[in-house]
Amino acid sequence: MKIKRLILAATTVLTLSVCSMQPAITASASSQNCLVEQGENSVAPRSDVTRWLYKIEDGKVYKRLYNSSIGVWIGDWIYVGEYPGE
Repeated sequence: MKIKRLILAATTVLTLSVCSMQPAITASASSQNCLVEQGENSVAPRSDVTRWLYKIEDGKVYKRLYNSSIGVWIGDWIYVGEYPGE
């Protein structure tokens, strides 16, 4: 019985000492955009916001990609299929 307590105590001490040795990693997020300068080139991590817009014409469904960031259409209208509601 005494040996079991000794083993349990040793295991607990080893576990706690190993856990306390690991460094704490913290990360902070910034709400500002990051700008990385490399010589004459600079990189700003941004991407365009695009979305599919749909239209129904003569019972047929069409879709087209729209870039909301710069306000331009991407590509032509693409036929999707028949509209089931009509």
